Amino acid sequence: MKNKKAAADPVAHALAALPRATRYLVAFSGGLDSTVLLHAMIGEARRRRTPLQALHVNHNLHPESKSWLRHCEAFCRVQGVAFEGHGIAVQIAPGVSPEAAAREARYEILRRTLQAGDALLTAHHQDDQLETFLLMALRGSGPAGLAAMPPAAPFGAGQLLRPLLGLPRRLLETYAAQHGLQWLTDPSNADTRFDRNYLRREIVPRLRSRWPAAGATISRTARHCAEAADLLAGLAARDWVACIRADGVSLSVTRLAALTPARAAQCVRYWLTRLALPAPDEKRLGQVLGPMLTAGRDRAPTVAWPGVEVRRYRDGLYAMPPLPAAPRASLSWDTRQPLVLPAGLGVLHAPPGLADPALTVTFRVGGERLMPAGQARHRPVKKLLQEAGIVPWMRARLPLVQQGGRLLAVGDLWAAAEFVPGLRWEGRPPLR
Repeated sequence: MKNKKAAADPVAHALAALPRATRYLVAFSGGLDSTVLLHAMIGEARRRRTPLQALHVNHNLHPESKSWLRHCEAFCRVQGVAFEGHGIAVQIAPGVSPEAAAREARYEILRRTLQAGDALLTAHHQDDQLETFLLMALRGSGPAGLAAMPPAAPFGAGQLLRPLLGLPRRLLETYAAQHGLQWLTDPSNADTRFDRNYLRREIVPRLRSRWPAAGATISRTARHCAEAADLLAGLAARDWVACIRADGVSLSVTRLAALTPARAAQCVRYWLTRLALPAPDEKRLGQVLGPMLTAGRDRAPTVAWPGVEVRRYRDGLYAMPPLPAAPRASLSWDTRQPLVLPAGLGVLHAPPGLADPALTVTFRVGGERLMPAGQARHRPVKKLLQEAGIVPWMRARLPLVQQGGRLLAVGDLWAAAEFVPGLRWEGRPPLR
């Protein structure tokens, strides 16, 4: 009887296919979609004997946001569902839309809430998938972007599930009417200045009038794109293994250049994803795979975009967040305490047994010379760095330990014979 009822109710049928979880948490905004999902999950969670909880995030961006929170809390109280509300202050960075900033802040809260074994459910449906696909297509996305929203994905300590992704919104409206549900309406959803709202109100209805099955067919296309993206990711992972250098961070220019342009592009994108760095636009990617790869070995070109700097040195391609300016001021160091270096360059720990604890730390300006222990003459520090293959962008960021104007050590790389051995540079950035 239960199975017949689930089959007759497409919402219940979709929820019956959910994987098992220790606890189900529903992202509950109070709108139609999440209200239907939460209401339908009450019976499903009861059938599975699995705890159910609603999570509401108040972005404090709308004058009615506090009343929305109260509505959600009251709905859960009547339905007997555990409720948890979070208030956040959304920080909107330059060039980022309020909706994108709010979404990122919301998902960060939800991500931190999940425990091992939890499943977070969101009420995205087929119409949302259609809109997301169109937005990605209009932005020139590849297969990964056109895959739109996956039905399941790892999320925080648990997983993110979208059980209604195969259902059109009209079925959710039918469910809400049948059960007499009341929901909130966000007035900003009517503002067609926002791209998604414009698509929803102006474009998608015209698509459906000509192609009634547009939602289902484009959802199928998104699934095909997801399969293609998985295949490309597997190939990119193999190319990354072939191109990664012994340091586990940089790519070999020679091996990357041997790939076809398409595979090299996928390899670079995969590499940046592993480093948790933003992907480049097509122009910047072309600069990395073109002039940067073909530059002479004596060159050290850089390609930058927001949040990333890609640099080349010899046969290595390096990617990193933008480097702060190299320090210029000298630092007085009481070596009885560790010295925290500026610009995120780590911490110096003095060797034991120093006769005089007062040292000075400076940074390269050029012309420095050192006679390393075990060598018979002074050498230009510049030559030592070149011979050791120290990457050019770190050469002005190496701490130079001095006393009375005499250079005693270059970080923990070289020390003069008269300097007590054992200086330790903790947390230093990669140098080679």
